[in-house]
Amino acid sequence: MNSLKYIYLRIIALQAMIWIFMLLLFYFFGGFDAAPRCYFVHPSYLVLFGLFLPFSLVFGWTIYKTNQLKWGRANTMGISTSYMTIQLLLMSLVWYALVIAAAMPIYGKEKAISSKSNLELIICLDISKSMNVKDMEGSSRLDVAKRVISSLLSKSSGEQIGLCIFAGNAIREIELTRDYQLIRTVVSNVESELIEQQGTDIAAAFQQAKEMFSSNVINKSVLMITDGENHESDNQDSDIYKEILSKDIKTCIVGLGSSSGGPIPSRSTDNDATNLIDDNGNEWISKLDLESIKQLATSTAGSAIISSEAYPDIEAILTQINLMKRENSRTLDVDVEAMRYKWFVYAALIAFCTLLLLPVIWKK
Repeated sequence: MNSLKYIYLRIIALQAMIWIFMLLLFYFFGGFDAAPRCYFVHPSYLVLFGLFLPFSLVFGWTIYKTNQLKWGRANTMGISTSYMTIQLLLMSLVWYALVIAAAMPIYGKEKAISSKSNLELIICLDISKSMNVKDMEGSSRLDVAKRVISSLLSKSSGEQIGLCIFAGNAIREIELTRDYQLIRTVVSNVESELIEQQGTDIAAAFQQAKEMFSSNVINKSVLMITDGENHESDNQDSDIYKEILSKDIKTCIVGLGSSSGGPIPSRSTDNDATNLIDDNGNEWISKLDLESIKQLATSTAGSAIISSEAYPDIEAILTQINLMKRENSRTLDVDVEAMRYKWFVYAALIAFCTLLLLPVIWKK
């Protein structure tokens, strides 16, 4: 066995050769370009390279001492310099490969499958006078609708949301936005008196919602909150339903009110307001039109959620919105920067297995 000085020189030369080889590879793959084609996500991890040199020197010193031990008159079995060099080379490959893998090398491009499932959601809120009926455990339908929207906004995450209010006609109240606080503030101040023309024109609400969507290729959905009363012609409705279906706009109809119904107040903000009367002088009773809501959901290939509670289950509505995101999702092939850490994990694994088998291979 050679002297300790010779072993150290051999170890340092081996490490220097490995470092030079890695620098040349980095240069060859464009790591030193002005706009590098090869770089690391966590370059700070590369400082761990320096830990292997002191380890290799300790390893060389251990080999040297092992060959100097004496048991009686016989030396222990010597370890050749060549064997030590190969063993150290394999250990170096394991260490450096794992460090590079941890640093997350980036090189070139690769194809990736991306699912686009964002959402543009238009909330169509019925503010006709019938929505002021207090048949939902003492709360008016409009107040419950406001709670539903507020809860929905609290649990939304990134969707662009717009607001359309409607009665006898439809008004574009808020364009698509992610400013949920703005929507919440506007909704809290919505009253039936904002639209002078009374009635319930659901077709106009759908038409306005359709025009509020962007031209982007993205999931588009309408959440309509109403008591189901529709006072306009079926022919007009049929045309807009066909457009909704042809443009693959998903719908969810939330019906609010009770089957027993209640009288319609003449004003939404006056607790002492008189109730509306019909042509016969009787109080006008408004009931939840369940069949109309179900037919509306069927005509637009959407879903219907009915509630007569003052605090409806918002989770059911959120579930439908999440389904809207997925149903119209698109699968895209996109080019992304390729992470090559797997190459070095495999290299480390091969080097480690070879290191384990080295005593058997060396004997042969």
